[in-house]
Amino acid sequence: MKHARKLLALLLALALALALAIPAFAAGEGGFGGWIKSLWERVQTAWHNFLVWLGLRDACDPDEPFDPDNPPPVRKPVIYLYPEQPVEVAVAVQTRDARFIETIPDYNGGWRVLARPGGALTDLIGGGEYPYLFWEAALETPWPKLTEGFVVARNDLAGFLEEKLLFLGLNEAEAAEFLEYWLPLLSVNEYTLIHFSGAYYDARFPLTITPAPDSLLRVFMVARAASGSERISPQNLKPFQRKGFAAIEWGGMML
Repeated sequence: MKHARKLLALLLALALALALAIPAFAAGEGGFGGWIKSLWERVQTAWHNFLVWLGLRDACDPDEPFDPDNPPPVRKPVIYLYPEQPVEVAVAVQTRDARFIETIPDYNGGWRVLARPGGALTDLIGGGEYPYLFWEAALETPWPKLTEGFVVARNDLAGFLEEKLLFLGLNEAEAAEFLEYWLPLLSVNEYTLIHFSGAYYDARFPLTITPAPDSLLRVFMVARAASGSERISPQNLKPFQRKGFAAIEWGGMML
């Protein structure tokens, strides 16, 4: 019933888009070609808003500029596992419209590890001890344009990120590792637009962990250079509380 109501809402939105485009056609604004363009733009907007409502896309404009010959990499998502007692865990990440460029340990269709309460991981396929699971990927299609987030000056980056990361749910050690990796990359910009992706990141890179953790946090920062004069809606972030077997991931991308 819930999905039926949402489908009906989409059809109504498309009908409204058509109704709003008809006056432009009648008035001769751009002729038939202009009317088709107007209609298509309204349909795209209605579809985008519908995906946002379903939780499959963040509240963003359609797409950022994209060069398929030089796609932005999804940088260093790392996955920590903190079970309450030693346990074998299977982990899989799907890359939709993207491809792996590196995984540690080797991915082999998924990871299978022995996880310990302190976070240490033993690779049960290839052997070796690891503090976390690591992957990187290259996009094959664009990322949505950022219209919510925060414009941060270079001198404010460290304080801003530390505050937001701890609020989002990383502990001090995880936040310190995030800052160690990302601050040098972001500090080349005088200003940086920062957005923390939620539902869209989950849909594009689904994560499956077996047995399922009691609490799962995925912090994925999307950033790009800014001028400092951007007018952008502040992003509403939600705190996270760990409980039981916790799985924590952080990573990011520069557009």
